[in-house]
Amino acid sequence: MKKKISSPEAGKSSDITLCMLSSGSKGNSIYISDGATSVLIDAGLSGIEIERRMKSKGLSPEDLDAIVVSHEHADHIHGVGVLSRRFAVPVYISRKTYKAASPFLGKIEEIRTFECGLGFKIDNVSFHPFSVSHDAEDTSGFTVSKNSTKIGIATDLGIATAMVKEHLKK
Repeated sequence: MKKKISSPEAGKSSDITLCMLSSGSKGNSIYISDGATSVLIDAGLSGIEIERRMKSKGLSPEDLDAIVVSHEHADHIHGVGVLSRRFAVPVYISRKTYKAASPFLGKIEEIRTFECGLGFKIDNVSFHPFSVSHDAEDTSGFTVSKNSTKIGIATDLGIATAMVKEHLKK
């Protein structure tokens, strides 16, 4: 059973908790939870470092339900394979991104693919991937929502296209 996550350093809304674990060229990782479902968007640091950062924020890596990958660059996938194996969590990734990233991920038991423009759910949290301009195979931004709360995530933007702006303003 999942426990309600409480962290004074995490930005909270009524339905979703967000905690930036890392952002920048050394690694990117964002933790999102609704209190029952916990997801990482990207895992660009080592698995050990992501675990350390989560614990320092009062978050439990053992409670992870999934990892969602935006694109295949190392600063977004470095810890994906390790964390997926260590905590037996599925990885959500687009087909093109998986094809480009798979040599660097190692064996992952459960891959779930998505397409930009087609939403998917992880338990009761909705993810809506959309295309982002970046020098990777199939870079995705996401809106993440539950009930009336919605968060937009778009990293490594080459340019903020009209489509990106539309997804982030809704």
